[in-house]
Amino acid sequence: MNVFDDLIDELKAENLLETSDAGPVLPVKESDAADDDTASILKELAELDESSPALTTNAVVEGQIPQTELPDAQTPVDERDFFRKRAMDEVSSLQMVEHVISGIEREHLKIVPVAFDDLEVKKALHLYIKVADLNSPEHSELEYKLLKETEGWSTALGERDKEISVANVRRFCENSRPVLSSQALMSLARFYRNSPYSEAVRGKFDFVMTRLFSRDIEGEKRKLLFSYDDMVGHIKSLYASWSSILIYSPEENGSEIALNVSRFQDLIIEAESAESFDELLEVDFFNKIRLFKEDTAEMFYVPEVSAAAMECNVRVGNKYVDLIFHEKAKNSVASIEQKYGYSYDQIISNSAAKTFSLINLLRASEAHDETIEAGASFDEVFPDHRPALIESKKKDGRSARFELFGVNKWFLVFAVVLILASVGLYFWAENASNSETATLAATNIDLGTSEIKQHLRTARGSDEDFYGLLQPTWDTMTEAEQKEFLNKVLKFSVEKGFKRVILINDRGRTVGFASKEKLEVYRS
Repeated sequence: MNVFDDLIDELKAENLLETSDAGPVLPVKESDAADDDTASILKELAELDESSPALTTNAVVEGQIPQTELPDAQTPVDERDFFRKRAMDEVSSLQMVEHVISGIEREHLKIVPVAFDDLEVKKALHLYIKVADLNSPEHSELEYKLLKETEGWSTALGERDKEISVANVRRFCENSRPVLSSQALMSLARFYRNSPYSEAVRGKFDFVMTRLFSRDIEGEKRKLLFSYDDMVGHIKSLYASWSSILIYSPEENGSEIALNVSRFQDLIIEAESAESFDELLEVDFFNKIRLFKEDTAEMFYVPEVSAAAMECNVRVGNKYVDLIFHEKAKNSVASIEQKYGYSYDQIISNSAAKTFSLINLLRASEAHDETIEAGASFDEVFPDHRPALIESKKKDGRSARFELFGVNKWFLVFAVVLILASVGLYFWAENASNSETATLAATNIDLGTSEIKQHLRTARGSDEDFYGLLQPTWDTMTEAEQKEFLNKVLKFSVEKGFKRVILINDRGRTVGFASKEKLEVYRS
């Protein structure tokens, strides 16, 4: 069994691969049937799709197995069958990417998706798979036409994808219901791998591959599905089926590749050696990961480097969870939230290729702490007796009075003494403070006639942090305009005595951070 077969079997074992027939890959749409010829072509494609096991959603993945690694018994009967499967695989993959991008545009960008008109692609595919002679000029001409049409579709998807952030892709894939299949993730990975390089494209590829090769376990953690060597083999197998060309090779760039792999291993060791979250923040650890990934550029796609990055993502993310749980054991949720806020959620999520929210982690930690006591179940830890309690009070008001006066008398004496002491302390503090008060609670900030009021709904201050709740107009601004506005807010906040600015959109997401040292806009 080759490495790609291992990948498929493991994904099935982990319930990450769909095993039911998903129906035709190329459905006939009523809008497509513009004329009799078109309707005939689409009907024939749909019939071909239903009749051929190689063209179902599951077999699309099977068809991605590199032919050079297949056992002899699975080798296509003729070369024509191989080319037909490859062409169908390409079109099916683009359809899955179209579906995901449309979903992100609808759910996160709040725009109506304008789907690519794939009619010409279907026509070209129909004509191409009907050619019998692979050596004929007609085959070459139709292959070129199909290539041109699929490239046009891929380019159109790429243009739409430019408006989508890494965080958008991450949240859509993580929250999609039903859960995205492994075939869809493979199609996304293929799309980003073969797209023109940019840092955003690399970040999306990093996330999708990490999600494909790992699965969530309890406590917001993940585990890798394969060893490092197996991951390298699977990635090479995927690249071969995607016709992905590497500009770096182990033969010519072996030492540089090994250096990058070693650097990821060093980052893992540094993270797992930390004893507190603050220790990682002091050395700007998460920015180290970000900058290093950016520096790898297209070498990131080398299988050995990609596998090392995925391992780093999972292990750093798991260590972050451990450190937050450890912090929670020593401090209250309120103090941790006050100390860190939303400031690090975005950069940690990008570094670990998984969406992390400090508040959600703290809540998960609280639930975890309570449920592990004596192996208690959720219902035992969170019983809801309030309706019964209210009903009992309605039925018998005397029971409440009995419980009050049946309290231990020494406990009652202690409570009275404590109340008297608290009242005395309050009046003493009032007199000693000379009318000065200090509070940890956030206070409202008057924006007055400042121009920043145009995009800010309200503003509050806490300690050295200035929190601004944005108007929906923030999403209509370009990144350059957002940075300019963020800089104005920083100047305003400094005048008010604050050192840091945190901007939060109307969906509760941190979209901007500014201080004397740095200014950053997060595309949500």
